[in-house]
Amino acid sequence: MSGSFNDSKMATSNIRIKKVCEWCKKEFYSQKCTTRFCCKRCAEYAYKDRKRQERKSYTEAQVQKCLHEKAQSEISVKEYLSISEVAKILGITRDGVYKLIYRGVLIAYKISSRFTVVFRKDIDAMIEARPYERKPKATSLATDENGEAITEFYTTKEIIEKFGVSNSWVFAQAKRHNIPKVYHRGKTLWSKAHCDRVFTAKPETPKEEDWISYSDVRAEYNLTHDQLLNYVKYHGLRRKKVGKYTYILRSEIDAILRPPML
Repeated sequence: MSGSFNDSKMATSNIRIKKVCEWCKKEFYSQKCTTRFCCKRCAEYAYKDRKRQERKSYTEAQVQKCLHEKAQSEISVKEYLSISEVAKILGITRDGVYKLIYRGVLIAYKISSRFTVVFRKDIDAMIEARPYERKPKATSLATDENGEAITEFYTTKEIIEKFGVSNSWVFAQAKRHNIPKVYHRGKTLWSKAHCDRVFTAKPETPKEEDWISYSDVRAEYNLTHDQLLNYVKYHGLRRKKVGKYTYILRSEIDAILRPPML
């Protein structure tokens, strides 16, 4: 009895799994699915190689960190920056920087067709002019002059389509006439009654001196033709065509491109 008990206690698995050693690439038979190497020697070689690769990766990471810190220190003392350098400072892509420029948020200077620069002071001015403002919650209520709750609203898109005005004109008139508004799911909602009263009124017809040609805008604000077209399309600026020349309202383009007052 004791002999059979000891034999069963010391018994090993009879399973033989054909595998390939991860180090020497030779075939061998294993009793476990998790075995990776054919012998202790291959396992030790693999362990040492893994440690060498870890040290190599750590050294390369430290070198990249030093290079990055050096580049950042060089950028910090430059008065004007390229688009790529601005992207590194702001932590965004080059396309993100160009979007800020096209929207008129960031002032840039086009030296040539392939070289655009941004002054560091303009980056600081952009940030300082736009402090974070906490928007009211969607449950906030708007009230009219008599203190009564407002229940009917227009979205900005609905105002543009109904009254035929531009996006910039909506916000300009809303600020001028103090139109009550609330925010709901990322959208701005305007009081319907106030909008009907403000936008139904016949706007004053712009005078000839109120219009400015595309060429004059490009010269005054140092823009390319494509940049100006992006401004006009993105902000929905009003325009008129006289012969082969296109004009937009000076007040609307100035409101977008004029540097912020600090």
